[in-house]
Amino acid sequence: MTDLVQILVSTATVGSALALVALGYSLVFSATGIVNFAQGPLLVVGGYGAYALSRAGVPIVVAMVLAVLGTALAGAAVEVIALRPLRRVDAVADVGWVLTTFAAGLVAVDLVRIGVDSSPHSLPPLVGSVLGRHVWRVAGVAVTPTDIVIVVATLALVVGVDATLRATGFGRALRAVADDREAAALVGVDTGRVVTAAFALAGALAAMAAVLLAPKVFVRLENGLLLGLQAFVAAVLGGLGSARGALAGGYAVAALSAVARTVSPSGSRYEFVAVFALFLVTLAVRPTGLLGCRVAEKH
Repeated sequence: MTDLVQILVSTATVGSALALVALGYSLVFSATGIVNFAQGPLLVVGGYGAYALSRAGVPIVVAMVLAVLGTALAGAAVEVIALRPLRRVDAVADVGWVLTTFAAGLVAVDLVRIGVDSSPHSLPPLVGSVLGRHVWRVAGVAVTPTDIVIVVATLALVVGVDATLRATGFGRALRAVADDREAAALVGVDTGRVVTAAFALAGALAAMAAVLLAPKVFVRLENGLLLGLQAFVAAVLGGLGSARGALAGGYAVAALSAVARTVSPSGSRYEFVAVFALFLVTLAVRPTGLLGCRVAEKH
C-alpha cells in the first residue's frame, strides 16, 4: 500500500510539472510547427530567477511572479533570436531551428551559471499549510501542502490555457496561424505577435513548473535537460498541439518513472530507458500522440 501511495503522489506532483513544460512545447508547436528545444532550459531560468530574488529578500510569492514574467520575456527572446531569422524557412524541409533553439537553451543555462551559480538550491514552499495542517500521512507517505498546490495550480493552468485557446481572440488567432500562416496574415492576424506570445507563454509555464516543483526536487542546472526531455516525451505522447494531451502525457511519463523507481531498488537505472521506450513505441504506433492531430505544414 505504501508503494502505491508513493507512486500516486510522485505521479501527481512530478507529472504536473512535466505537464506544464509539455504544454509549452505544444503551444509553440501549434503556432510554428517546430519543437522549441530551449523549453527545458527555461525551467532553469525560472527556477534560478526565483531563487536569486528570494535570496535578495523578496517574498517567495512575489519572487515567483517576477520569475514567471522574466522567463516569459526570455521565452519571447528565444523566438526573436533563434526563430525569427528563420521565419521564411520551411519548418519541415529545413531544420535549422533545431540548432538555433538548442543553442539558445545552452546560452540561457550558461547565463544562469554565470549570473547566479551552478549549485542546487531549494525554494521555500508557496503555501505553508492547508486547512491548518502542514503534512498529511497516507499509508506512511507524507503529503504536503506543496504537493496539493502543484496539482491544483497545474490543473487550473491547463484548463485556463485550454479555454483560452478555444474561446478567445488569441486562441482563434493561434489556430489560424497553425492552420495557414499566410492566410491568417491576409485576414489581418499579426502572425509575428502571435508566435512571440506563444513562446512567451511557454516560457511562463516552464517557470511555473520550476517554482512549484522546487521545494520538492531543488533548483538544478540539470533540470533543464532531465525534466525538459521528459516533458518533450510527455508532449509527444499526449499529442503535440493538445493542452489536454500535455496533461495526460505528463502524468503518464511520471507514472512510468515512479513505478520504475519504486518496484525495484535499482529501478532508477532503468527509469529513462522505460520512458524513452514508451516514446519510441508511441512514435511507431501513433505518431500524432494520444490526443494530437496532424498540423498543417508551416511557411
